Amino acid sequence: MKVHPFVVMGALFIALGIAALVHPSLNMPSKKKEMEISGERTIIETTRIIQLPKAFGILLLVGGVTFIFLSTRRV
Repeated sequence: MKVHPFVVMGALFIALGIAALVHPSLNMPSKKKEMEISGERTIIETTRIIQLPKAFGILLLVGGVTFIFLSTRRV
């Protein structure tokens, strides 16, 4: 049984769209800095929070459904 590449792409887009709608914020480490304060070493980490808009998740879902629909059509 052969799986069409559009089906794989569609399933991936649908999964990413659902993940973007369920958890719309991403935490990414930005900087890690080591400092010495009064004789003790301290590690300072900063994180960047990225908010994904709902339209992005919906666009991924629609794109995934479109990929799967196009894979079922015969030319």
